[in-house]
Amino acid sequence: MANELLERVGKSIGLRLVAIALITLILMIPLAIIGDLINDRSETRKETMTEIGEEWSGKQTLTGPVIVVPVTNSGYLTNSTGNVSRTIQHTFFLPDTLIISGTVKPEIRYRGIYQTILYTSELTISGTFSEVDLSRWSVNEEDIRWQEAYVAFGITDMRGVKEEIIVHWADTTVAFESGIQNAVTLAPAGVSAHVDVKQSNDFSFNLKLDGNDELMFIPVGKTTRVNLTSSWDSPSFQGAFLPDERSINDDGFSASWQVLELNRAFPQSWRGTAEVLLDESAFGLSLYPPVDQYRKTQRSTRYGFLLIGLTLLFFFLTELRIGLRAHPFQYILVGFDLCLFFLLLLSIGGHMAFNYAYLISSIATIGLAALYAGSIYRSTMIGIITAGILTLLYLFIFMILHLQDYALFVGSIALYFLLALTMYLTRNFSTLSQASMPENETESS
Repeated sequence: MANELLERVGKSIGLRLVAIALITLILMIPLAIIGDLINDRSETRKETMTEIGEEWSGKQTLTGPVIVVPVTNSGYLTNSTGNVSRTIQHTFFLPDTLIISGTVKPEIRYRGIYQTILYTSELTISGTFSEVDLSRWSVNEEDIRWQEAYVAFGITDMRGVKEEIIVHWADTTVAFESGIQNAVTLAPAGVSAHVDVKQSNDFSFNLKLDGNDELMFIPVGKTTRVNLTSSWDSPSFQGAFLPDERSINDDGFSASWQVLELNRAFPQSWRGTAEVLLDESAFGLSLYPPVDQYRKTQRSTRYGFLLIGLTLLFFFLTELRIGLRAHPFQYILVGFDLCLFFLLLLSIGGHMAFNYAYLISSIATIGLAALYAGSIYRSTMIGIITAGILTLLYLFIFMILHLQDYALFVGSIALYFLLALTMYLTRNFSTLSQASMPENETESS
């Protein structure tokens, strides 16, 4: 019964096309399994990157420096014992100018087959503060606690600090201490130092800071300028502001930002626990490339249906031309070979660059399919043509993977021409169908 059904399928062009379509759909099952495997490996990579980052240092956001001046509140409160107590508020003042310049040195760390990119930054931070003026809040001079004033600088992850931070403040030199006292509204962690803030002051200090993935800045200056250079050649600039100038080449990148007070969503000074939207104005960069190994592999599986469908269609058109027929099981084996490409790409890509993994996987897959096609149809030429067509398909997919912005445009144009070519090759479909039938069937028809 099964043999009779297969014989009927082999003789009917329509049934053969339906069978090829069903085989293509069935082969989407192993392709989906490979896609899930890629997602699992990608999640494992992310977890590994997080673990390495926690051991090294996390993402860094720098806030400040900011002058903090405690002020005794003029209002009186009476506690339960009847004693009169006074509250203390903290006022915050931002610098007039803030200039940050330095280098970001990337460092690749491995754990098993996974890698993550860490960095060490060497920054010089300088600027100026105007004279602190609390008159806008009608504060009495005797209520200002000048002796408790300090300058705070927010650092997201203090584990990244590699050297003592010495700040040159006007004519004095002071060492920053861990903790930002009552300025936790600025940042979750950081450093601070008691300084004389009664008059306008210049400041400068060097910061050597380790981090993982991101290095971000809060533009606290009335005018904030940031200039960075690095040997990393694929930065991802992100945040509220993109660089005003940037240069990226094989030797690395350089970028510069300038942000004005008018560009951000918070004032130059405030007091108390007023909600200040500092994080919304953060800007900076990430050292991770925009498309990683697993994302490229995942994107390539989206073209699996196209790859399998076009290959089996080529086999079908070849059969119409030469009059030989492949067994459905042979179609399935060819489809499995094409699915295996994505599994090879995933496994080999874990040990070398994506481009080399793609080259090795495609050569292995194309070679096996070409040899098998030559054996099925007893023709070396058909094997060579199969290799040529698959090479073009794999080159097309490779090109699409590397054209992120123009992938849809190039892909749609290429598919249009593929459809036009298929329509041209099947323009004499009825003639080819009759030519492929045995003589006795042609006569009876």
